[in-house]
Amino acid sequence: MLNQNSQWYKLQYPECFVDEDQKMIQKTVADFVDREIMPVRYKIDEDETHEEIVEPILKKLQVDLGFQKTVIPKDYGGNEALSLVSAALKQEQLARADYGISLASACVDWGLVPATMAYLMFPSVKDWGKAVLDKFAPVFTEDRLHFACFNMSEVRSACDIENHLNDARLIRTKASIQGSEWVIDGTKHWASNSGIADLHCLACNMDPASGIEGFALIYVPEPWPGVSHGKYEVKCGARGDRNTSTYFENARVPEDWGIRGSVAWEIFLNNVVSAFAMNIANCVGMMQGAFDILLQYTGDRVVGGKPVREHLSTAMFLGEMVGAISVGRATFLEMCHQFDHPETYGSWISDSMVAKARASLSYIARVANDLISRGMEFMGAQGFARDGLYEKYYRDIAVAKLVLGGVQLGFFSGCRAYYDLDFSSFGPGKLA
Repeated sequence: MLNQNSQWYKLQYPECFVDEDQKMIQKTVADFVDREIMPVRYKIDEDETHEEIVEPILKKLQVDLGFQKTVIPKDYGGNEALSLVSAALKQEQLARADYGISLASACVDWGLVPATMAYLMFPSVKDWGKAVLDKFAPVFTEDRLHFACFNMSEVRSACDIENHLNDARLIRTKASIQGSEWVIDGTKHWASNSGIADLHCLACNMDPASGIEGFALIYVPEPWPGVSHGKYEVKCGARGDRNTSTYFENARVPEDWGIRGSVAWEIFLNNVVSAFAMNIANCVGMMQGAFDILLQYTGDRVVGGKPVREHLSTAMFLGEMVGAISVGRATFLEMCHQFDHPETYGSWISDSMVAKARASLSYIARVANDLISRGMEFMGAQGFARDGLYEKYYRDIAVAKLVLGGVQLGFFSGCRAYYDLDFSSFGPGKLA
């Protein structure tokens, strides 16, 4: 249970980062997690169709509690709750129970944010945001469960698309304007909520040779002519989140559902960078969930006449986890606070901000993976048994190291705070 009155809580979530409204959001999600997800979390990965466990949980979270309309502007009946601190607090609590459900929820926001960002913050493309919101905001504010998808990754290019130094030149999903329509051809892969999304925000390229000027962001709904899917991926973890290939074959949408050029690229990068802090919160949530199980088990299990956690070797490890959780939590709260105040800390997509965000995520994801893996040694057979719950975090954290371009790309980005490291696919001796 989340005790917001304890000194430990106040030290972990200081008032300089978390206000009363955000504490209320956090407590609402924490209570929901304890009530609705924790009792069935061991069943989630076996719910292959998502009809029995996953979708009912998401319906209660997204629709009944209103998180489906979090980032939709108030003009359209949404909450317009755009603080990244609030979003990260929510993701931490959800990932404490299930990383896949956390991803599924977060990626609804991730798919809708570009339109909201355009409408509220980018006057030059406000009409694009308005056209998209006019059409699709009513879908996400109604009392039914819906999904959005920020669809960018491709099999051939993988993290090269998420490498901002490549300036979109390796995106192979082709878009062109014919008459008053966008025409899209290509294949995307691995996007969260793909295959179940009602709406895609799609990263395309009109002309790879032109780089950013040929980049396009286009909204495509489903079902829609020319859009189809492959099979759902069967993953080791995060199975509450759907992933599949999405095929676009002569898919045509109205021209005002897409934008191109430098402003499209700026919105794209802002959206990508914001997700780094969210995934740190996910990693912290998974560490907390694993720690809670480990703490209880080592308190109940007796070896040598005393509980396992009373042995100093175990206490040493538990203390190490406490340290990592505290550092990770401080990291995402500080980072989200800086994102929420660009007037003080600067652009989200500067080299400095990208360096801090990516490198921090890479570090926390690796530490979380290492600690959760080592914790298995203290759980024994109860650690790898499915009904012991611990192995779920062991599998889920492996996924967290690889999303958003993976840890190596993140560490490369970190170097750019100190020197001009070129880790693009272009330049001397690289791709033409």
